Amino acid sequence: MSQLGLHQLVAPEDAKHDIVFVHGLFGNRINTWTADKGPLWPQTFLSQDIPDARIFTFGYDADVTKLNLNEELTEGTMESHAADLCQRLSGFRAVTESSDRPLIFVAHSLGGLICAQLVVKGALAGETDNIAIISNNTRGMIFLGTPFHGSPIAPFAKVFSSMVSVLHKTHTQKVKDLEQKSEKLRILAESFASALNQRIRENQEIRVAFFHETKKYLGVLVVPELNSRIPGFGDHASINANHSEMCKFSNPEDPGYQSVVAAIRKMAADLDGKGPDASAHSVHYANTYLGNIKNQVNGNQTIHGGMHFA
Repeated sequence: MSQLGLHQLVAPEDAKHDIVFVHGLFGNRINTWTADKGPLWPQTFLSQDIPDARIFTFGYDADVTKLNLNEELTEGTMESHAADLCQRLSGFRAVTESSDRPLIFVAHSLGGLICAQLVVKGALAGETDNIAIISNNTRGMIFLGTPFHGSPIAPFAKVFSSMVSVLHKTHTQKVKDLEQKSEKLRILAESFASALNQRIRENQEIRVAFFHETKKYLGVLVVPELNSRIPGFGDHASINANHSEMCKFSNPEDPGYQSVVAAIRKMAADLDGKGPDASAHSVHYANTYLGNIKNQVNGNQTIHGGMHFA
């Protein structure tokens, strides 16, 4: 089965919300959310805990290297992946007459940047554009190890992919975009914070939650806590796993799973009118964040070995 595009996992007849999973760098729409010898938890555990949600998983080409010389390398960027996600999702929802259904995204690593990008671009697009339709119906986003301010291992990944390019085709742009102090990431983080602020002012707030890893991967935290969130917005917490494993849960009692499903439940309660209003709090701290983001300074770390985050 192809790992690209939109795949529906669960479709209850009385669905109130759509939940969409978006994987990260080196991942795919199935393996990223599947523990070793475990189930695809969005399809199994989550469908039981959130029975009124239709659940999708989205796949895109997230490989830095292509080890098959006969396989063409796609030139996808965060912008094009966001557009593709919105085109496929908007089309599916139109066919099923559910275009106005509230959306919650759950994203790992690079996938979170793609989701942030769709909110930013959606705010600028025409109201009938796919990206605007999806953005305007988005009511929640959960970010798992998303490098809003880059990753200390991205420079290593760039070197690694350059070495492989001697024998194989490579695409280093995705990794370059993830480097600490990346201008592209700085602009995206600022624009995302501004878009979230705008939605609050319009009484169409997008609830957000940020999770960071606590265990090192190959001797380093791939996305340290401070790099994984937009200060002033939403909840932030840890998952006791490394970057690769923080999105894989083998059973519903896993503390990481419990934290993520609690965040989804909170967002769903907000959509049903049962949650608290945190808008004033968000606006106050977001304004401080927008004034100071350019001055953020991150340390450097060194890792040894190869990488595989799926």
